[in-house]
Amino acid sequence: MNAKQLKILIVLAALSVVSGFAAVLVLMFQSGDDAPRVSLAEDLAVRQAAGNYLQAWQESAPERMYAYLSENDRARVTREEYRKHFEAFPVYPLHFKLSTVKLINADRATIKVHILWPEPVKESDGIEKDELLILVRENSIWRIRESESLN
Repeated sequence: MNAKQLKILIVLAALSVVSGFAAVLVLMFQSGDDAPRVSLAEDLAVRQAAGNYLQAWQESAPERMYAYLSENDRARVTREEYRKHFEAFPVYPLHFKLSTVKLINADRATIKVHILWPEPVKESDGIEKDELLILVRENSIWRIRESESLN
C-alpha cells in the first residue's frame, strides 16, 4: 500500500466515524414527537391489561371486563348495569391483535388493536377494523378508559 492509498483509507475511516457520530446525535435529539418512550415493562403492562380486557370481551365475560375499567368508568356504571348492557347488546370481537403502544404521559397510554367484529349479515366473515384503546395508570395499574376508547 502506498502513501496515497493510506491517506485515502484514513480519510474514509475518519468520515465514517464522523458520520456515525452524527447519526447517533440525530437519533438522540430527534424531536419528532414529545411523548415519553415506552419501556419494555410499561409496554408489557399496557398490552396485558388491554389483552385481558379484550379476551374477557371475546369470551362474553362482562364481569371480568368491568375489573379492567378505570375508576372514572366504574363510577359511571355499576357492575350490574354493565352486565345488563352486554346481555342486551351481545356484540364481541371475534379476533383481535394488539399492535403499537404509545405513552402519552406517565399515566396515560394508547394501544392500537386490529379487531375482527361480527358482521350483522350471516353470509359475511366479519368486519376488520383498527381500534384505539386508551388506558390510564391508577395506583400503578393500567386500566381501560372505555368511555374514550373504540370511538
